Parts: sequence; C-alpha cells; structure tokens
Amino acid sequence: MKPYFQAEKLKYKHTFLNGVVVLMPLISVFLSAMLTYNYFAVDSYNWWYMGLYPGMLGILCGMLGGKDKRKKNFTIWSLPCSMGKIWDAKVLLGAVLSGIAAGVTVLLTVIMGQFMESALHMTFFIRPSLTVQLAAGLLMWITTLWQIPFCLLLSQKMGTFLMLLFHMGSYSIISGTVSLKNWFILLPGAITSRLMCPVLGILPNGLPAVEGQMTYSPQLMEPQNLLLGIPAAALWFLLLWLAGRKWFERQVTV
Repeated sequence: MKPYFQAEKLKYKHTFLNGVVVLMPLISVFLSAMLTYNYFAVDSYNWWYMGLYPGMLGILCGMLGGKDKRKKNFTIWSLPCSMGKIWDAKVLLGAVLSGIAAGVTVLLTVIMGQFMESALHMTFFIRPSLTVQLAAGLLMWITTLWQIPFCLLLSQKMGTFLMLLFHMGSYSIISGTVSLKNWFILLPGAITSRLMCPVLGILPNGLPAVEGQMTYSPQLMEPQNLLLGIPAAALWFLLLWLAGRKWFERQVTV
C-alpha cells in the first residue's frame, strides 16, 4: 500500500493541492476574526465545518480524481496495478490532507485567539478551552472523512464542477436542518454540526446553544449524541470507501 500512497502523493507534488489545506483554514480564521470577533473562536469553527471545510474537501477530491479523469483514467487503467489500491491511496491521501487542514484550523484559531486577547485586549462571549478546541478539531476531521470517498466518486461520475454544486448544496441543507432531528445519524452530512452543539456550545446556525435561541432544544446538548454520531460517521466513511472502491475496480473490467 505504501508505494501506491507515495505514487499518488508524488503525482500532485507540484500542484496547488497542498496550498488548499492552508489557504482555506486561513480564510475561515481571518473572516471570523474580522467580522465576528466577540464570538471569534466558535465562529471560526462554525464557518469552517458548515461551509469552508466541505468546500475544501470537494476541491481536494476534484483535484485528486481530476488529473487522471482528464485522461479518461487510461494512465492508471493501463498499469499492472491494483485499481482497488489506487482508490485506497486517493482516499488515504485525501484523509491525510483533510487532517492537516483540520489541524491548521485549530492552530490558527488558537494563535489568533491568544493574539486578540493579549495584544488587542478583546474579550470573547464564548471562549472554548484549548482542550475543547483540540477535541473539536479531531471530531471535525473524523466525522467529515466520509466526504472524501463520496466526493471522489461524484467527481468521477459527474465532474468537479457539478460535484461541488451538488455536494455544497445538499450539505448546507442537511447540516442546517437534519442535524436538529433525532435521526441525524441517518444522513452523514448532519453529524458534524450536531456533535459541535455539546462540544463547542454552538448551534448549526452559529448561535450560542442556550435556551431561548432559535432552533435550540435540550436534546442537542446531550452527550449521547457523541456516542451515536462518531460510530455512525465512521461507518458511513467505511461504506462509501468500499462502494467507491468496488465501482472503481469494475471500470477496468467493463
């Protein structure tokens, strides 16, 4: 598996792929610092997992699958290699880059928050601890991994542009509405925003998760959401990975 991963990584060495995982978190942190500084930390994460993160993952997968797709995948289908392992390498590379992006988001948010407090003497209405922010970053990464095989498969079927439109459109609706339902685990796009309610204390709409706020309910804050959501997100990732792998392998035999 290691040679496949290294080959896939080398394929995108001189592209903008690595820059995306730094630029997108930087945009999220910068915008939240400039526009909603009193709620800086939570808005930095909320804007990230509600919009910029899925957008980045869509772009990432479009680049991971697009280079071979532009040549109709003949460059890899003609090789004496395992197509399943090539698919695995693409998913694993996407997962690694996704983890880096999540880590960069947490790092930039923590550094910017410290700077705004110590140098600019700003105060935050909601200030999550470092431990909470680290936990939030890890959860955001784990619960969004399903988007990598999903977007890779869609980009192969419909192209990058249509994949981005469909993914971003459906995700924005599902993460903002289905995440409020008791059956949120049935759609993977609802899991991350639901789990951030008890972890960061913020609703999917960006408002503080306190009684009286629009869409708030006590059920959103229950710790058992984590016990349901994390395994469900992992299962969705596994199912989509295997489904994409099976489809990718079949393209050689048809």
